[in-house]
Amino acid sequence: MSLRISVPTIVKVAFVHVALGAIAIVLPTSVANAQRASENVVTSAQDAFGTTIGDDSIGLYSATDARGFSPRDAGNTRIEGLFFDQQTMSFGFAGQFARSTTMRVGLSAQSYPFPAPTGIADVRLRLPGDEVFIGGGAHVGPYGSYGGQLDLEVPIVRGKLGAVVGAAGGHTDMNLGGGFEYLDYSGLLHWTPTDDAEVISFFQRSIPQNGTGTQPAVLTSGEFLPPKFDRSNFFGPDFHQGRYRIQTNMGVIGRTQAFGNWRLQAGLFRSTNDLKNFFFMLYSDTDSNGIGTLNIRTRPPAFIGSYSGEVRASGVYTEGPRRHTLHFSAKGRASKRTFGGDDTISVGLYPIGQRISISKPEGFIFGPQSRDKVRHGQAGVSYVGQWRGVGEFSVGVQKAVYRRTVDQFGPTLTDTRTSPWLYNATLALQGTDKLTFYASYTRGLEDAGVAPESAANPGEALAASLTEQVDAGVRYRFSPKVTLVAGVFQVDKPFFTRDAANVFARLGSLTHRGVEVSLSGNPIEGLTVVSGAVLLQARVKGAAVTQGLVSEVSPGQTPVLLKLNTNYGPKAWHGFSLNGQVNFEGSHYANRLNTSQIPSATVVDLGARYNFKIEDASGSLRFDVRNVTNTFGWTVAGASGLFTPRPPRVYVVRLAAEY
Repeated sequence: MSLRISVPTIVKVAFVHVALGAIAIVLPTSVANAQRASENVVTSAQDAFGTTIGDDSIGLYSATDARGFSPRDAGNTRIEGLFFDQQTMSFGFAGQFARSTTMRVGLSAQSYPFPAPTGIADVRLRLPGDEVFIGGGAHVGPYGSYGGQLDLEVPIVRGKLGAVVGAAGGHTDMNLGGGFEYLDYSGLLHWTPTDDAEVISFFQRSIPQNGTGTQPAVLTSGEFLPPKFDRSNFFGPDFHQGRYRIQTNMGVIGRTQAFGNWRLQAGLFRSTNDLKNFFFMLYSDTDSNGIGTLNIRTRPPAFIGSYSGEVRASGVYTEGPRRHTLHFSAKGRASKRTFGGDDTISVGLYPIGQRISISKPEGFIFGPQSRDKVRHGQAGVSYVGQWRGVGEFSVGVQKAVYRRTVDQFGPTLTDTRTSPWLYNATLALQGTDKLTFYASYTRGLEDAGVAPESAANPGEALAASLTEQVDAGVRYRFSPKVTLVAGVFQVDKPFFTRDAANVFARLGSLTHRGVEVSLSGNPIEGLTVVSGAVLLQARVKGAAVTQGLVSEVSPGQTPVLLKLNTNYGPKAWHGFSLNGQVNFEGSHYANRLNTSQIPSATVVDLGARYNFKIEDASGSLRFDVRNVTNTFGWTVAGASGLFTPRPPRVYVVRLAAEY
């Protein structure tokens, strides 16, 4: 008698104990990301290249935007350093057990095993301690949002087994008046059977529901920007109610000191995004008065799910001031996506910015949905050498095997295969105790995201492609508490845009060259400064330019980005502090032919915080004002042509407590 069990079945069984450990304690909230009362993203950041703790993100880059590209879309999310193919939206992953997300680019990626051209979004988990921890919070804002959260850490077997559980749910108002209610819950188990081994397992789910949808997108009919309107007014129709997305992330991580100087770690993850109900509102041919044709697009339920993971063995050998690390890695993913079947109905001319009262259109005719399958594996070896007082050097090589099959339920069956060699090398030399020089080269195989809603093939995942990156720079420590990092970079990728038939496809190459600067630290007692700047030059070459579809300068990319974050709270203030952020984006092109521009904009955020203690409990009360001057401006997503206004001035009050 034989027994056959599929890999997905084994994975699901392995996750059962995590689901059983996720205690669903529900309070009304829209805060999906836990943050301790004492945590402060500004004082925790090591540089200005991107740090996220809870709901707070600062820095030049994020998981969706680094050097003009999206690390998450490129497949460069890591959990505890291990490969994770994230399919959820940004708010759907960093649940109660995620401690922080740090962007690894430039110098911070020097000794990182197997770096990637678009940068790494490095997620670190919050593991339970040996004491019971209870944390909670409540908030009002932004807009009409309100709610609270509850987090619990429990040492089930002290020193051996602990759990982190949390839940949140409530109402969130989004930018421009849209909103939804949702439930978010998560659980994590941390088991240390021996001093040299540990197992971490987690489960997280977000269920937005009863939403009013997102604000309609706008396409203009000419070389101009849409007119201003009241950004607090949701002007989309309200018939697209009901649960519309379920997002789930789960995983198991094992780490052990296998033998001698060798450490073995492995991670296996599952990420799904289940779109139940979908409506996309688009104003096309919008004139200078803000009147355009309202198009309503809908599609059958869509789904994407991915299994991913990595196994890595790392050996460390030390000889005096020199340290040698050897990594052997095998990682991969298997994903499935259903998309398409869309139908669009035009319902007439309407002005943007005014609430629309129309009934749900009838007569949508869905076509067959397409299916997309990806199988992607990589195996490689990497060496990292570190010499105290001199510098460090690393080199790595990987062999990738990639296959993508798109079945469009007709005569069209696309089968893409590639098996390139990938490699990377980094070098950092210590000139003096204060000065360090660095340089690196990375060649990777990265995803290119999905086609935008303005294309004829919306939602289609694009095939992975080869990308390259070179960078170099210096780090100078003015003092033990103030550090400057300045560098140059160049990233080369394929360029995707809408062709003459409005199909989003590869039509050339894209190069991003730039200068990036980070200055951070504590210049005086009680003051933390995290400041940064990026000067970016984005250029397109190939068929898209020669055919007149786009100009040489890539649209939607600001050539100048400046950010300044400060936090001031000396000890004499007894827990009270002030914080602020200034964000400047330079003028940039708004359309593919570079005939209209989005003006430069400066957005200022201000806030105050009070940390307090009551016996054994501690807490924080925060008040923030975002976009203090209520600056109006537009953003455009690359070559999509879709305009979205910047959020208006909003107020947020947050109370957090822990025991």
